[in-house]
Amino acid sequence: MNISDIEESGVEILALLRAYQYGPLDRRETRIDPVVLGYFQGRFGKMSRQHYVRMHSKPKPQRIDFRHGTHNPVVIELAVRPPSGLRELYGSQNKSELRKLTRVLPSQARLRVLLLLDLFHKPIPLANLKATYDVQNAGRGKFKRHRVRVIYVHKDVQYNFSWDPKTK
Repeated sequence: MNISDIEESGVEILALLRAYQYGPLDRRETRIDPVVLGYFQGRFGKMSRQHYVRMHSKPKPQRIDFRHGTHNPVVIELAVRPPSGLRELYGSQNKSELRKLTRVLPSQARLRVLLLLDLFHKPIPLANLKATYDVQNAGRGKFKRHRVRVIYVHKDVQYNFSWDPKTK
């Protein structure tokens, strides 16, 4: 599983979701999560849900949506913008997801992905979205920070960029 596989999968998942007549409330992340897990499991196998990550500032471990557990492990955090077109995909709304992903050790994941699925009719331009992530940081404390790959998927546009917490 690599970046282009995940991007391609996002396009196919969006096509699957469009094939069903969901109401506007049924396109929330919690309703789409099983479709994404089922797709990834069918295509790549060895998927698990709710991978735990310890954070010093939190009493309980935090959960990451998916983990592909092979010799080249990948963790994936999912964010969805519904057809109503709210701001769920911007950096400020996904700060906690970035902070969880950056703490995943290399032994648990070689690739850390924030997968942004956009169901709104109009895509977000790369420069606009990236600017909201560039101002985010990984949080305070002494811990090893790792890069996160942000993958944006819309029916018309797909792109990805690296979010490096070390430069913040």
